[in-house]
Amino acid sequence: MEGYNYEDPIRFMAFHDMLTKLPNRNIFNDRLTMALNHAKREGFLVAVMYLDLDGFKPINDSYGHEVGDMLLKEVANRLTRCLRKEDTVARIGGDEFTILVPKADSSEHILIVARKILKVVQKPVEVKDLKLQVTTSIGIAIYPQHGSSAEILLKRADIALYRAKEQGKNNIQFYTNAQLEKRLAKKIRRRWQK
Repeated sequence: MEGYNYEDPIRFMAFHDMLTKLPNRNIFNDRLTMALNHAKREGFLVAVMYLDLDGFKPINDSYGHEVGDMLLKEVANRLTRCLRKEDTVARIGGDEFTILVPKADSSEHILIVARKILKVVQKPVEVKDLKLQVTTSIGIAIYPQHGSSAEILLKRADIALYRAKEQGKNNIQFYTNAQLEKRLAKKIRRRWQK
């Protein structure tokens, strides 16, 4: 085909999740690293949110992967619509998403964003004559309080996510301290050994 650039679809596939069309882990890490470099110069807060869907597995198991995929696409659309243009939503895998909030004003601002996410995700989704409802749990780590590197912030947001799950799901937890990290490190070690 004349005028068609075959490199663009390949590049897109390398940096995006093919189901949701959201950025993947590679783009997220690049944007997080850039945001941290900028924040170090300018003194901004940067928030990393790690979230997954509560109750997704039973829906996927009961109604099949096609319904599960449609639900994931709708959640991805909702997350994208409820955030600012400069924020980044990425699908990490399965029902897990990460969100980057660069240039955050305060932890209160970050909490407002997280509450907005809880609200939009829990609205019912109609898929193939089914009315489905999931909620989400969110773990948050903030630069500079909780770490200064992309890797540390992601791990600590993941630890906070586990704490949110332990607290009954459908809630938000900020990373708190090293004791929590020790207690939960075994549960998440496999995820980071990839």
